[in-house]
Amino acid sequence: MKLRGLLTLAMAAQVIVTAAALLTSYAVTGAAGFGPVQFIALLASAAVAVLLARLCTRAIETAQQQRTAAQLAEQAQASAQMTQAVIKTALDAFVQTDADGTVLEWSVQAEALTGWTRKEALGTDVVNLLIAEPLRDGFRQRMMRLLPELSNTPTGIRFEATLLHREGEEILIEASSTALKIGGRTIINNFVKDVTRKRAAEEQLIQAQKMEAVGQLTGGIAHEFNNMLTVITGTIEILAEAVKDNPPLATITKLISEAADRGAALTSSLLSFARKQALRPAEIDVNELLEELAKLLLATFDRKIEIVTRLDGNVWLALVDRGQLSSALLNLAINARDAMLDGGKLTLTTRNVVFGVREAVAVGAGYAGDYVEIEIADTGTGIPQALRERIFDPFFSTKDVGKGTGLGLSMVFGFVKQSGGGIKVTSEEGSGTIFTIYLPKAEASTLRPTGYDERKIVGGTETILCVEDDRDVRQYVTVQLESLGYKVIPAANATEALAIAAEGSPFDLLFTDIVMAGGLNGRELAEQMVAARPSLRVLFTSGYAYDSLHAQGRTMGAPLLTKPYRKAELARMLRRSLDTAVDAAGDAIPTPYSVQADVEGFLRRQTSDRDRR
Repeated sequence: MKLRGLLTLAMAAQVIVTAAALLTSYAVTGAAGFGPVQFIALLASAAVAVLLARLCTRAIETAQQQRTAAQLAEQAQASAQMTQAVIKTALDAFVQTDADGTVLEWSVQAEALTGWTRKEALGTDVVNLLIAEPLRDGFRQRMMRLLPELSNTPTGIRFEATLLHREGEEILIEASSTALKIGGRTIINNFVKDVTRKRAAEEQLIQAQKMEAVGQLTGGIAHEFNNMLTVITGTIEILAEAVKDNPPLATITKLISEAADRGAALTSSLLSFARKQALRPAEIDVNELLEELAKLLLATFDRKIEIVTRLDGNVWLALVDRGQLSSALLNLAINARDAMLDGGKLTLTTRNVVFGVREAVAVGAGYAGDYVEIEIADTGTGIPQALRERIFDPFFSTKDVGKGTGLGLSMVFGFVKQSGGGIKVTSEEGSGTIFTIYLPKAEASTLRPTGYDERKIVGGTETILCVEDDRDVRQYVTVQLESLGYKVIPAANATEALAIAAEGSPFDLLFTDIVMAGGLNGRELAEQMVAARPSLRVLFTSGYAYDSLHAQGRTMGAPLLTKPYRKAELARMLRRSLDTAVDAAGDAIPTPYSVQADVEGFLRRQTSDRDRR
């Protein structure tokens, strides 16, 4: 009954009782006035009123208690529904346990994270369910130490742990835990999220930053080393010429020269590793390169590994950077060695292939046409199917931590693609691996006859402004230029060179290092000088071609001579720079078409054919 109706009924009952008491008193006494009997009737009526008031009060209290209980129950139900909705829609998994670690609640996200269903998880020990057996005791001790802190911290605590998926895979998680005391019982609520990929990404970023720092350091070291090698390779040529009639000394100078060449190759590899080396494609005899590689591998690999070469004698010349190709092949060979710890066979093969559009697309080559194929096959452990699609990913490695950066195959892939070629891998677990590289055929591809000689060294009589901040290199270059017949004006830096130009000293070519100490580098020096003298010829040199403007061996339209270089290379680049016709603005004037190169190529092919017969 509603409260208003109850009060109305009580008031009506009181009126009726009072009237009945008074009528009864008059009927008994027969008197018309107010006497003791009427007074007693009023007292009885008042007692009834008090009784009715108490009954109404109790009824009102009971109704209020019932209403409050209903509201609390409704609120509790709504809160429970909201809590369940939050748990079900949360991105993180929800796991509820008691103080002993028994699972009380297990969300759908927890099922997806761990592989265990809610039915399987409820009532089990969460440590036994999710922690690897060797780590369980330590994990329990850690949780027992954290439980008092958790109980005294309203905001809860965060921690990381490694869980074990139902399928055996490790999962790195971050958990947010809070503790509640309900009826003397401690309940622990945990929201858990998978941070495995996040941590892997962070580690890759750290690795990339570390590799970038190593690359910067490597590039700087290679630059200085190339300066030293420039002096060594150049002066050894002078010594070799002086002792050519003394066989013992000539042999020694040859050994020094070969060691310098190996040092130059090493710095080239360092710059390649640091991604500071611009590709310099040239016509390369891949058979010759693979023969050199086979000799190196025979000298360094375990004798249990047999190295076999199957080289096509008529293979075309490939258009590719020799140093980069050598580095890529060595990388693949080392991977093959690591896959044959108990011995095996490494086979190096070359052949010519012609691709149509479909075949070129299948191997990722740049276009349909002629390619030189290089195959490196081993009889090692092979690559599982699950890993085969990821082997070219940066920082992916199947080797133990500290035994591989995960950059080797990604660098090979990047180099081959940048060269316009393609690469594919064929492997079966337990049956070995075959890497096949496809490189573009050189346009005028023909095998050079044995003993083919490069262009002869040609000097000149022009005046050259030589700008080099390394004193030893500057002295060496000055001697070499003068030996070629040139007049030389040396300068130690860009400021000194600009002062020489401001004095009006005449010179025909600016030969400058790019990376120099001081306010201006070689490129900025050349820009200022060319602005004042539009027809000035420029030849750059550098042991550290970092700037993208230096790509493909050219900078602001001028040739780039990379360090270390020999006298013949210096002489050719000087004549190339000085002999190119330019107009008043300094732009090259196209030369008439000449068939001389085609004639020379035809004659070489004829000679080669006669030699084979």
